[in-house]
Amino acid sequence: MKISEIAIRRPVFTTMVSLAVLVLGGLAFFRLSLGLFPQITLPIVAVVVPYPGASPEEVESQVTKPIEDILYGINDVDEVNSTSRDSVSTTIVKFKMTADPLQASNDVRDRLAMVRSSLPREIMDPIVTRFDPNASPVLTYSVSGSGTSAEIRLLVEDLIAPALERVEGVGNVEVAGGDQREIRVEVNRTKLDSSPVGILQLAQLLGSEGIDIPGGRLSSDEGEISVKAVGHYKSVEDIASVVVMGLPNGAQLRVSDVADVVDGVKEVRTTARVDGQTGVAFVIYKQATANTVDVVKKVHKALETVETQLPPGIKVQKIVDNSAFTEATYLELRQALFLGAVFAVFVIFLFMLDWRSTIITAIALPISVIGSFFIIWQLGFSLNLISMISLSLAIGMLIDDSVVVRENIFRHLERGLEPFEAARRGTEEVALAVMATTFTIVAVFVPIAFTGGIVGKFLKEFGITVAAAVLLSMVVSLTVDPMLSARLVHKIGPDFQEKRRNHKIFGGFVRNYEALDATYRKVLAWTLRHGKKVVFTAIALFIGSFGLIYLMGSQFIPRGDQSAFLVHLQMPAGTSLAETDKVTRHVERLLNEVPEVTTISTVVGPDEAVNEAKIDVLTVPREERKRSVTEIMEHLRPQMDTIPGLIYSLNDADIFGQSDKILTAPFTMLIRGSDYEELERIGREALEIVESTAGVRDVAFSLQPGMPEKALVIDRVKAGDMGVAFAQAAMTLRLGLTGHAVARYRDGNHDIDVHVQLRPEDRETLDSVLQLQVPTNRGGMVPLQSIVNVEDSILPATIERQNRERYVSITANVAGRSLGAIMNEVQPRLEKIEMAEGHRISFSGDAQLMDETFANMGIALILGIVFIYFVLASQFESFIHPFTIMLSLPLAMVGAIVTLFMLDLNLDIIALIGVVLLMGIVTKNAILLVDYTNQLRERGLGITEALLEAGPTRLRPILMTSAAMVLGMLPTAIGAGAGREFRMPMSVSVIGGVISSTFLTLLVVPVVYSWLDRFTIKGRRERKMAQQAQEHSENS
Repeated sequence: MKISEIAIRRPVFTTMVSLAVLVLGGLAFFRLSLGLFPQITLPIVAVVVPYPGASPEEVESQVTKPIEDILYGINDVDEVNSTSRDSVSTTIVKFKMTADPLQASNDVRDRLAMVRSSLPREIMDPIVTRFDPNASPVLTYSVSGSGTSAEIRLLVEDLIAPALERVEGVGNVEVAGGDQREIRVEVNRTKLDSSPVGILQLAQLLGSEGIDIPGGRLSSDEGEISVKAVGHYKSVEDIASVVVMGLPNGAQLRVSDVADVVDGVKEVRTTARVDGQTGVAFVIYKQATANTVDVVKKVHKALETVETQLPPGIKVQKIVDNSAFTEATYLELRQALFLGAVFAVFVIFLFMLDWRSTIITAIALPISVIGSFFIIWQLGFSLNLISMISLSLAIGMLIDDSVVVRENIFRHLERGLEPFEAARRGTEEVALAVMATTFTIVAVFVPIAFTGGIVGKFLKEFGITVAAAVLLSMVVSLTVDPMLSARLVHKIGPDFQEKRRNHKIFGGFVRNYEALDATYRKVLAWTLRHGKKVVFTAIALFIGSFGLIYLMGSQFIPRGDQSAFLVHLQMPAGTSLAETDKVTRHVERLLNEVPEVTTISTVVGPDEAVNEAKIDVLTVPREERKRSVTEIMEHLRPQMDTIPGLIYSLNDADIFGQSDKILTAPFTMLIRGSDYEELERIGREALEIVESTAGVRDVAFSLQPGMPEKALVIDRVKAGDMGVAFAQAAMTLRLGLTGHAVARYRDGNHDIDVHVQLRPEDRETLDSVLQLQVPTNRGGMVPLQSIVNVEDSILPATIERQNRERYVSITANVAGRSLGAIMNEVQPRLEKIEMAEGHRISFSGDAQLMDETFANMGIALILGIVFIYFVLASQFESFIHPFTIMLSLPLAMVGAIVTLFMLDLNLDIIALIGVVLLMGIVTKNAILLVDYTNQLRERGLGITEALLEAGPTRLRPILMTSAAMVLGMLPTAIGAGAGREFRMPMSVSVIGGVISSTFLTLLVVPVVYSWLDRFTIKGRRERKMAQQAQEHSENS
């Protein structure tokens, strides 16, 4: 017994199974995590190592290269990129996409632990970060009020941050801005020079004195007692009173005799402010699997409790709430999902004008959508932008199978059959077509779900969600629909069609459809007589539409308007923090003049790069402003161009988070080679080409003039004669200029650095610092200047490397033109640059991702078409007829390309997903035609008679399903809310493809079917004749 007959004969069983699906789906829905992106972690790890006071070359040689060497040997490493600049090393390790992200991160940490002892002692602890789009910041707050900035920061670190980190779903809380307390031992060089010790000996003594050392245990018959030597500093006075040495006159030389011990703050090399007010900020990161909206709500509740414990006058202000965009996007997609369902159901009613048929068909939607939530939950997916777009786009597909089944049952009812028999026979006739349609969609999404690269990680959820939903809808259409049709629908009387035709509201539609049906019968007969003209016209349309591709722009991913943008400022190397801050405040004033801007959050000197600044800018929501974020940035650029010496970039808010460490500019060109002068020459020529190209913005060349450097070269002959070791001389220099934290002072629960350094007035000039005394191995002291030679040089501002090879880069943003158009113009001109052997130009960033993604999607598309053929050949038990059905594929491309072109949309990854989606959808119409034509042929009709009968008979279900699909996707395509840019290209391409495929399929497929079927008939006749000849020979 077939599944449909079981469902019809056992209505209670079918109902209970359906209710179980709804209950399980409903329970899963409330357990699903809500986020912006799928819960994936890519095998990309960033390592940031601060090295205060070090030049880019020192950072490269002493930190970056050792880290690269140790990390490059890890299994499955695909690429190692590094940037060395003043005081900081950044290394990004990209593993093969098949690598386990957690294991990759652990391997990086293990290797760093191995190399840590060989790195300079002055570096700060390495920061290891995995690239996780979901573990991004969700909230940012500022804290201001009475008290010093150091006191406010301490309050945040001690009270606010620990309380919020205990909130379920919170990953960590990062504190930025404000002064940090430090015990500063400011050495007076004049007093020190008159003493018998140097600054190096003073630092070593303070470090060795301020510690506790375990002494062991005292054992006796009564037990054991732990013993330790206590030396840690208990007060600032303890540090000042440390005895450096005894003097010949019997007096003691103390620290306070040669230095001022100050309970102060660390030297300011970074400053943060919000809307011009300097203060302390903290950023809250959620756990990767946590529900973004729930985490934000819990944080708000926890913060209300914490605020009651804060001292009077302390104000906590919310600056950024990234859950707002997630929630707005989710709400917009939910509305699109609902409206799409309403439109699709209305189409059914419009064609049938029967409320029972409408309800029966519409039941497939809630069961399929809600049931899909259970599958999504079981697979460990989340409710996110990708899964919600897939469901909203699938609305039309989810109702398709039910429309086909219900329409065929309805047709048998119109012919006078009883409901039970109409349900059985109607479902049986279209069951093969329904299964073929569903399996072709699944066949298309199998390759998508396993597409390689970064994009494949995101598309896996999309493909599996759609496949699961349509499989569920197929089961519903073959079980629930026929069961309800057999039980709830009455037999249709002979006057039903007349009542429909005379309906007060929709009678006109019925009459128009009847006229369309009559017209189609005539047109179909004409096309079968003039097949060559029809097919050649279709081929011309297909070729012409592909010609439009060369007129369209292309890009990796659409630019989204998240009501925010980022400003990065860079002044010439060597610019002071004060000068950078002055320029930054000027930019802030320009931003304040923009009426749409609401919040300006600034960090001057990020990662202690004092010549740089970063500004996060928030605007009013998209629906409350006339200009887009892109237009606002275009408005600002001419004003920022007038600031002398400023290199800047304006970027859309990064939808992935962590852009500073992982992602690159849309246009990123890499020039590799061994000769640095040749790299500069090639780079300058390439820079001229890029800057002269229309559509590029914020062009930056990494090979910028660096900071002036005074290189102190040790005269090893003199040093050897005097008994001075190089390490002692170098450390003396560092202590004088930058200083060093030599010990820790514990105040309550806080460990505070004890920092030794020359006082400010003694380190204003290099000559003053070079007068510091260095100890010799003979027990004496010599001035530093007696053993060094000073050489002037210019340091590179930034040193970039990929796979342990240096390169220079040119980066740019894109506006007014597509990235593809810019690449097509730039690449031929770059090929004309003469380059020495071993030097080459390549592209990274969006250009590289675009090439990789288009290639992967092309492979997925080809595999999808192959799988569609496998499914159709298996379903129809024919090698020929699948080609007839697959003719719908190029016919759909016509509409997709033309629609994208007419709406001036670029060809990007989102639009390509729509094209691939089309491949599974549009075969439906041809399947319905071919399947019913085959049935009529089996009943004895000739080929022409069968086609003339099948076309008009299947016209109504084809138009119904196509209209339901188009209207179901329309809200997703035209919605103007959050996330519109990421869903519109996909919806538009599908809608255009469905429309063109529907009309062309109704005309072209019958013609091609008749051609191919004649070929098969000829083959059958030949086999029959051969069989008859063989039988004749055997009988004779």
